Amino acid sequence: MFFTLSKILSFLFKPITWLILLMVSAILSKKKTKKIVTYTLILFTILSNEFIVDQVSGLWEMPAIKINQLQKKYDYGIILGGFSSYNPEEKMINFNEHGDRLISAIKLYNLGIIKKIIVSGGNGKLINNDLREAIWSYDFLINMKVNPKDILIESNSRNTIENAVYTKEIINPLSQSLLITSSLHMKRAIFCFEKNNFNFDYYATDIINFNRKKSISYILLPNIKSLEKWEDLIHEIIGYLVYQIKY
Repeated sequence: MFFTLSKILSFLFKPITWLILLMVSAILSKKKTKKIVTYTLILFTILSNEFIVDQVSGLWEMPAIKINQLQKKYDYGIILGGFSSYNPEEKMINFNEHGDRLISAIKLYNLGIIKKIIVSGGNGKLINNDLREAIWSYDFLINMKVNPKDILIESNSRNTIENAVYTKEIINPLSQSLLITSSLHMKRAIFCFEKNNFNFDYYATDIINFNRKKSISYILLPNIKSLEKWEDLIHEIIGYLVYQIKY
């Protein structure tokens, strides 16, 4: 019920939804059209500015840890899903902006920092949810020359708290583990795995505020991708707060 409700209500936290609702209000309003349009333009200016959203996201994301700062070996590297989709007709994985989660795990495995790789990810869709991310990721890891004996998959989880709950069923949570997920997602992930008494360190991937050159176009010009970044940030903050209340 919690999962279904969260999916249904998620559209309310999308910036594009806010803009559409404001424009509809402007059309329907007879007296306040000019004021609503002004508010809409101000909101759009803020939401479409990539520099602003990156700075705000930087306050939320967990800091990066360099590989040479990892001073011990880990029994498991736990990768949280949400980094890819799958085309069953072409039998092809399509990585999204979070694909670095899996790539980083492979690198850490090849360096001997993690002994085994766990992919935790089922399908977070309400419909057409037969395909499981952990399963198609297994085949990719095999193709990347990871020893099949060193791969564990957890394909039932639909969200972050289930990542922790179901992973706990296949390994001893007191084992030395390295939690691998995106920097923006890491705060919520840490909360969930701590709630399930895991013994772990973390390794954040796809850092938003890396040493990026601050060009004039980046600081001033609108970018439609900024709306997606705001959506990701709001999703993480709301998800974290809901987990704090519920768990």
